[in-house]
Amino acid sequence: MSDHLIAKHEINLGTFYFYTNYFVSEVKEGITISLDKLDELIPLVLKYYENGEPFSYISNRINSHSILPHQYGDCPLLNLDNFVSYSTVTYSHLCSKSIEVEKHFAKRPFYNFSSLSEAIEWTHNELEGLKNKS
Repeated sequence: MSDHLIAKHEINLGTFYFYTNYFVSEVKEGITISLDKLDELIPLVLKYYENGEPFSYISNRINSHSILPHQYGDCPLLNLDNFVSYSTVTYSHLCSKSIEVEKHFAKRPFYNFSSLSEAIEWTHNELEGLKNKS
């Protein structure tokens, strides 16, 4: 599994790092993520992953922000056929607890980690497992 950085984009939500089979977000402090704030992100994700190759998303929560998890079901990115898994990296107990609520709205494998390297390793394993099934 390659960790080749394809591109880095700084947009209204924060900084996004696009790799061959996954992307990592670092959302800005204080942002509330809702569907109407994804208009810059959606075209980027489609640009890099609309080829049908499986991909995953890692949310590296270095800043405090909030999410409206009840909107997960309507998020076009999380409903792409080639979207495989979602992981978060949290750095506080409170943030880790809020992930438990988010997990109830996820339609794909969703795990929380305490380091970015753990999340990347898990993502690689998820993608490799999918590749081995086909």
